[in-house]
Amino acid sequence: MKQIYPLRLIRYVVAIAILCLAVFGLHVFFHSKTLPTYEAPMTPVRVTKPEIGTIEKSIVFSGHVEADAMIPVVPLVQGTLLDYFIEEGSKVEKDQVLAKIDDEVFKSQLAQAKAAYLAYESSYKRVSELNKIGAATDQELDTLTAQRDASKAQLELAELQLSYSEVKAPVSGTVLKNMKHKGDIATNTAPMAVIADLDKLEVNLQIPEKYFALFNEEKREMEITITRPTDGATSTAHIISVAPYIDGKSKTFALKLGIDNPELFRPGMYIKASIVYDKLENSYILPQKLRKPEGSMYAVVDGKALYINENIEFENNEYFLVPKGYENSLFIVDGQNTVLDGESVSILED
Repeated sequence: MKQIYPLRLIRYVVAIAILCLAVFGLHVFFHSKTLPTYEAPMTPVRVTKPEIGTIEKSIVFSGHVEADAMIPVVPLVQGTLLDYFIEEGSKVEKDQVLAKIDDEVFKSQLAQAKAAYLAYESSYKRVSELNKIGAATDQELDTLTAQRDASKAQLELAELQLSYSEVKAPVSGTVLKNMKHKGDIATNTAPMAVIADLDKLEVNLQIPEKYFALFNEEKREMEITITRPTDGATSTAHIISVAPYIDGKSKTFALKLGIDNPELFRPGMYIKASIVYDKLENSYILPQKLRKPEGSMYAVVDGKALYINENIEFENNEYFLVPKGYENSLFIVDGQNTVLDGESVSILED
């Protein structure tokens, strides 16, 4: 029995020693191991560089094409249309015969007027010879002279009316409207057709009052483009006139434009007129989409975002002039709404 206790004691000592070694080993293991440190990922951004370009300030208005002058073809005498040569869209020359009115009545009137004139002319000559020898009074000669002159005027009127039976084009141009047909009755109170010179087309715009000073500045140069929205056909235009007053009811003023390439347009067409009133060329510009709603933007300098909020000297809806000193900087175009000033960023490659 006396040998058992020392054996147990030895076992306890060995167990405690093993436990201490295990604890010490674990302590050394965990304290010698290097723990990883967390690093937040850099915000990815896409950047762009300023480019040399042009910024235009412009305003756009809508309107309709009109002819410089729309001339009605009105017959000067009344009668039945025996011939009618007018077709919409056809080109006509000044004094070209467009229609013929039944002229039998006018021929008859001309024959009567001619007979009356010849009779008075014969009587005038006879009485004039008698007056020279004292066989006819001056009063008789004066009376016949007046009658002869009146009959001559009637003859000339009958000739003129007969010539009016041929309806001629008052101007050169294109027939826009055809209002009669062969067999219709022509009168001098209703037009038969409407002719316009399609080589002289214009646009009349109503411009809001706030632009009045802009269009009335002396020597202001403006680039004007007329566009046909249906297919995008365009033409340059020029200012014909600017109304010198503002309409009190509509608070607008009239602006008349002349179309430089009228062959692309026709009266009545709906168009849009873009008027460039100021321009900045050969300058460093950037798209407006890289600016935040309040107008600020971010550049990337040494791998970090740089907050920029400066006054823009010149801009339009699409582009703005790069602030001075940043012409060669990189600007964040995608990701500017998620970065902070001074934050490290990673640039995405396109």
